[in-house]
Amino acid sequence: MRLFNPEWEAIKEFEHQAKVRDIQFDLDGHELPEDHGDALLQALSAILPWLREEPGLGIHPIHGAASGRGTLIINRRAKLVLRVPIERLEDVKALSGKAIDLGFGSIGIGDLKAKPLIPFRYLYAPFVDMGVADEAVFLAAAQARLDELGIQAGLIPGKQRKMHTPDGDIVGFSLMLHDVTLAQSITLQEQGLGSNRNRGCGIFVPHKSIKEVAAG
Repeated sequence: MRLFNPEWEAIKEFEHQAKVRDIQFDLDGHELPEDHGDALLQALSAILPWLREEPGLGIHPIHGAASGRGTLIINRRAKLVLRVPIERLEDVKALSGKAIDLGFGSIGIGDLKAKPLIPFRYLYAPFVDMGVADEAVFLAAAQARLDELGIQAGLIPGKQRKMHTPDGDIVGFSLMLHDVTLAQSITLQEQGLGSNRNRGCGIFVPHKSIKEVAAG
């Protein structure tokens, strides 16, 4: 018999209350650029034009094995993940069975799986865009936004990030948030932080260790 754990029961309850889901698609291809946020948005919105304007949408960066030549190798673990409002779940299923090209050949979008958001006290985003390139100004802007949301959390910045777009480079930092309440964890994952969520910025996921943020 499983012992009653109040925090575990609270986690399950917050999962059900979340207004968005992560939709995970299998991928079939060979390579994609490491800097692919804008190209991915362009390719997906050619299939689903509403992706550009949907305020609650986030497109996660695709994670693959670094080739050492500016590309990522698509292996079995590489997934396309979209963070989608629940009212758009049926619409996004239209991506399954389609193909995109990010400059290194066709990438097939396969079967999908819906996953709930998991409230966690440590959250990590690999790229947060607050519209500034200075770390101190970045942290102040991130803190101001958290204050607007009524969220208290510790902030630990990581590496500076850069993304190329037709309108110019986007510059930001990776960011760890720690000591977040379970309810606030869901809010942060739903709303994100900063701009360009549809290019992979400001999307938080649960993280287990503060020590790893400097390397990320």
